[in-house]
Amino acid sequence: MNKILDKRIGIFLLIVIAIIFPFMVDNPYISRLMTLSFIYTIAIYGMNLLAGFTGYLSLAHAGFFAVGAYALGIFTTRYELSFWLAFIVAILFTTVVGAIIGLIALRTREHFFAIYTLIVGYLIYLIIDKWDEMTGGVRGLIGIPAPSAIGPIEFNTDRAMYYLALVFFLVATLVVTRIVKSLTGRTFIAIRNSEDLAQTIGINTQTNKLTSFIISIVFAAVAGALYASYVRFLGPDIANLPMVFDFLMYLIVGGIGT
Repeated sequence: MNKILDKRIGIFLLIVIAIIFPFMVDNPYISRLMTLSFIYTIAIYGMNLLAGFTGYLSLAHAGFFAVGAYALGIFTTRYELSFWLAFIVAILFTTVVGAIIGLIALRTREHFFAIYTLIVGYLIYLIIDKWDEMTGGVRGLIGIPAPSAIGPIEFNTDRAMYYLALVFFLVATLVVTRIVKSLTGRTFIAIRNSEDLAQTIGINTQTNKLTSFIISIVFAAVAGALYASYVRFLGPDIANLPMVFDFLMYLIVGGIGT
């Protein structure tokens, strides 16, 4: 009981520190770094759910992050949708694309799955890089708007974007914690530990793997859309191989399966 209490107090203190951080550190660079850290962490939560808890390492995660970012950028700049509508549509679009890819990718296992998703991620990069008319190609996509105001709350400053990213980060943390501790999360862990054994006790491994894959894509899409609205300029490099291995490094350093 004391351990649980200590953990909750520690989490509460971390949240308080995060809330007052912009007032403690008056440095725009560090503030922007923290905002990007929150955004990237949301994406890595999804990657960890699939790789760390289900045992399937997707190297297309940066690609889906880029799809979410570009979808928001294209829907707001070319189709002139309102920001929050474009935000939702971008997540849905990325999830549908990812689900279709997942249906094929999850027919493979282990390193074959990793290689297949690496190829998919690189194809996403090539599409973004070469489709000039839609994505802007190597010139990039510019003019992405900041999030529109919610009532009296506006998001046209770095501090406001910091708090918006923090809110999404905390929600993502809560959602992942709930998933991992639920029956669904234990099912993912059973598949990671032994997929064949999980099948013998009646677990529909294909459905559960696809569920984990889709949830991971939702996190990548949310992070990508937030990234686009914060940076407000996109280039194809966010889907390229260095970004893939940056994500992988974040996952390993953060603690895969924790």
